Amino acid sequence: MPHAGRNVRLLAFHRRTKAISLVGTSVALIALPFVATSFAKNFLFLPSTKFTLPIPVYLACFFFAVLVLVQAQYWWKRANHADQGALAEEEIAAMLDPLKNLGWQIDYGIRDRRVGDIDVFLLSPKKRAYTIDVKSHKGNVRWNGKQLLRQYGRSQFPFEKDFLKQAKRQAVVMKQNQNSKFVTPLVVFSSATVLDISNPVEGVYVIGREKLLSCLQSLG
Repeated sequence: MPHAGRNVRLLAFHRRTKAISLVGTSVALIALPFVATSFAKNFLFLPSTKFTLPIPVYLACFFFAVLVLVQAQYWWKRANHADQGALAEEEIAAMLDPLKNLGWQIDYGIRDRRVGDIDVFLLSPKKRAYTIDVKSHKGNVRWNGKQLLRQYGRSQFPFEKDFLKQAKRQAVVMKQNQNSKFVTPLVVFSSATVLDISNPVEGVYVIGREKLLSCLQSLG
């Protein structure tokens, strides 16, 4: 099985490579009209007075170069987010490592086309199975009775995805893959503070990293 965070590190690498290639494309677009003019003068022997590109050509190249640069910035930020997620998975793995000495079996980065990556799968000494979906979001996490919310100050915002639904799907997939009777899903926030949540929430344990080991040991 892959090491914790390995799949996400690889994703970050691909995103960063794409961003760098887009920066190169942007530079090439800006340079293109100047290179074309220089080529015409030096290799086609056209006098500068007879060969000049229209100003709209320069403007068009600059415009598209800016668009490409914006895309490069987008992918660079996505790469940073992936690295942040990988670091969170690595930190959670370091916390879980002592459980191996207690007879727990732990696998990381399990890929399944139905749900993507399953960050952690655990099997306790009593053969109880768990999945962990690691989240690197910051701020405070609350449950309003309908959905998980991220809180900054007095403002609350829904997350970009339904983490509970995602975690339950991962548990179902691992239940099928491992022929387990039941798999308990957990969503663990590595950096955020989970506030006033009575677990489980719709069958999913939503906790901060500080409660991870005690939760697993009490369940397993």
